[in-house]
Amino acid sequence: MAQQLDQNLGMIYTLGVQPGIKRDGTSFESREFTDGVWARFQRGTPRKTGGYRQMFRDSNGIARGMIVNAYNGLNYLFAGNATTIDAFTTGTTLGAGNGPFPCVMNVGYAEEPVIATGVNDFDVTGDQTAKYPIGTKVVFDQTPGAQIYTVTGSVFVVNTTVTVTPAMPGTPPTSVWLADTYYQPDVDNLWQFDIQYNPQGGALEVIAHPGQNLLNIDSGFQTQVYAGDILPGPGNVWNFYGLSDSEGGNPTFAPITTDGGVCVLYPFIFIYGSNGFIANNHVDAVYTDQNFNDWNGPLANRVNMTAGKIVKGMPVRGGTNSPSGLFWATDSLIRVSFTGNPAQYWKYDIVSSQTSIMSSNCVVESDGIFYWMGVDRFYLYNGSVQVLPNDKNINWVYDNLNFQQRQKVWATKVPRYNEIWFFYPRGSATECTDAIIYNVKDKIWYDAGQALGARRSCGYTTEVFPSPIWFGWEYVASFSNPYQVAATPGASPPPGPNELYLEGDVTPGLPPSQNFQFSTVVGADFYTVVSVLYDPVSNTTFLVANENFSTYPAIGDNVYPTNNGYTMWQHEYGVDEISDNGTLAIQSSITTCDISWVGGDPSQDSGKGVNRRIHLRRVEPDFVQSGNMTLQVIGRKFARGNEEESPVFTFGPNDGKVDLRIENRESRIKFESNVAGGDYQMGRVLVTAEYGDERP
Repeated sequence: MAQQLDQNLGMIYTLGVQPGIKRDGTSFESREFTDGVWARFQRGTPRKTGGYRQMFRDSNGIARGMIVNAYNGLNYLFAGNATTIDAFTTGTTLGAGNGPFPCVMNVGYAEEPVIATGVNDFDVTGDQTAKYPIGTKVVFDQTPGAQIYTVTGSVFVVNTTVTVTPAMPGTPPTSVWLADTYYQPDVDNLWQFDIQYNPQGGALEVIAHPGQNLLNIDSGFQTQVYAGDILPGPGNVWNFYGLSDSEGGNPTFAPITTDGGVCVLYPFIFIYGSNGFIANNHVDAVYTDQNFNDWNGPLANRVNMTAGKIVKGMPVRGGTNSPSGLFWATDSLIRVSFTGNPAQYWKYDIVSSQTSIMSSNCVVESDGIFYWMGVDRFYLYNGSVQVLPNDKNINWVYDNLNFQQRQKVWATKVPRYNEIWFFYPRGSATECTDAIIYNVKDKIWYDAGQALGARRSCGYTTEVFPSPIWFGWEYVASFSNPYQVAATPGASPPPGPNELYLEGDVTPGLPPSQNFQFSTVVGADFYTVVSVLYDPVSNTTFLVANENFSTYPAIGDNVYPTNNGYTMWQHEYGVDEISDNGTLAIQSSITTCDISWVGGDPSQDSGKGVNRRIHLRRVEPDFVQSGNMTLQVIGRKFARGNEEESPVFTFGPNDGKVDLRIENRESRIKFESNVAGGDYQMGRVLVTAEYGDERP
């Protein structure tokens, strides 16, 4: 026995740890890495996940869905939140640009020219009584908040005279729009986007649906589908208009509403929702006659395919039956295909009636294969539905996911590293705080380790922009030097509830659209400047805000220009976090499996071990490394024993060894990078190990 022990003095072992992070089960049973923070695997070895830089930090709300499209050297980004859609523009190589710009959700649909008006009525051409039955809501101005009128009667003689209440506006209108439904801000808004070309407008248009289902995946509340040009109108303003069945041979003039979502199977627009509802518009054979408001032609269709609610649709390769799409219901997966046969233009197949889906935005396509998260397991579709095997961290996820916030789960991909990311709210968190990651090339699982970079609410990966764009959900604010509230100048009128006078010329610091607060408390009420006017005689500035102040400030109170909102991040950019706060280090770490003599040796497991402590004399780091890293040994006496941490050892990019002299019965080694500019890729790490004491 003594001779055998002597043979193990000063033996050098390659640290044998299998790729991936295994969270389920015990750490002693694992040969994979047992812990990690912001680390990924490439070539089967761990490396630090990429950094991220701030693109914008003033989005008007937590983004709940987004889409990106590149055109003529610019990226156009649209992100939906509880209040509206924010529009941004950036370059196609670096995420620097402008925004957010306002997107106007116009009231009304199915526009009709007004040819005459009276005190309580208006005339439209032809017989339009079917369009204006009693009780119909109309507007004469599409501005959000416009006065809504109710039809009290309609009579056709030569043209149609429509009576309304209240009385007609003083200025005779030139158009009228139906307004039986219209956009309303709501904290429950969860957006779905797609893009479709409109031959009538000769431009790409964003198709958007604000489903009020953020806290309830099977909500039946119907909301309208909207469309707006990718390119802005005058003043960098984007206008969105509600879709309706108002054209074609047999228009119903109904708004296009649903409670599920919207997608495009070129050249058709599909909507879907409760009770297995699927519908699509008609596409005219004459290309220039195609439009988004014909839902009654021969190629249009609507059907109910399952009892569950359909929450997601995406295009899929259809071969001769194109276009085709997959539609995920809460209880099944459905395939829709265009046949071209006049007897039955569309074919509907239930691919599986025994699937589930965690959320509306948890499906991602990568290289023609669809991956998604169910309520108790992961799936993929590659011509048929299959379970995506995961015996590494499935319990870690499902035992700790906040199911009350399930609709906030979302998925995306990082193509360069062949990764599918599933973000989810962990524990009692109400927003996403972690991500579970599947590497489709190496077929391994790992996770983000609840890193700060996983605090994201939605994202998008485009094939033109070189890196993913993800939105953060944490509210941030920074404040400039304050101005002071002034007394009302002698000859001036008193300010209103959303107006105030300020001392001096504040126009450089508080221009129109600038936000401001009356304190530096993050999260306090903030307001937006509508207009400012400086009076050199009284040396005061008259400011008008977008809304009434919750508490009117006193003379002399401070007014702080505020840059605030939610941050859009360009990920996979460098190795640090870069924002208005400066360049900050991103913590990244990876922890090995247990290495011991009782379970084998540092290179491999064995069914027969030696009851000795393992004495770690030296570690020879092998890393592609920038900046200093640290090493720490985590040990215990038994598999269920208390853990003890060694001192922290620091090693630089040029250090060839780290001398330890640490002894435990079972040990794990944690490598960490947490300095600005820090990065690493692990190679073949060597460990010098000896037999230690027999005592545990």
